[in-house]
Amino acid sequence: MENHTGEDSKEAEDLIKKDDRIKGAATLFHDDHLIVGIRVKTFDRFNKRKIAKEVEKKLKEMYPDLSVLVSADSKVLTETTKLILQDDEKGMKKKIHELISLTEEET
Repeated sequence: MENHTGEDSKEAEDLIKKDDRIKGAATLFHDDHLIVGIRVKTFDRFNKRKIAKEVEKKLKEMYPDLSVLVSADSKVLTETTKLILQDDEKGMKKKIHELISLTEEET
């Protein structure tokens, strides 16, 4: 979990950890965005979009001031992890918008 905002990220972390259908997640708070890539457990993979929507709804309630994006797509999880690991603050905003457009294409 990477936090570049003044928001308290503890609630989001707790929400994701408590959901026993999720086995891994990468969470990025940046400016007015909250991006979460999740990996669901094997038996829940057929419901991964539904799980992502449920988590997104809960996070939107917790962080109404942020643009929340939750995806169970493995590409989003990988790219979010890469963003967390990189130190390029200027390039991060561009990559975040690319990620958002990528998820809009998938739906």
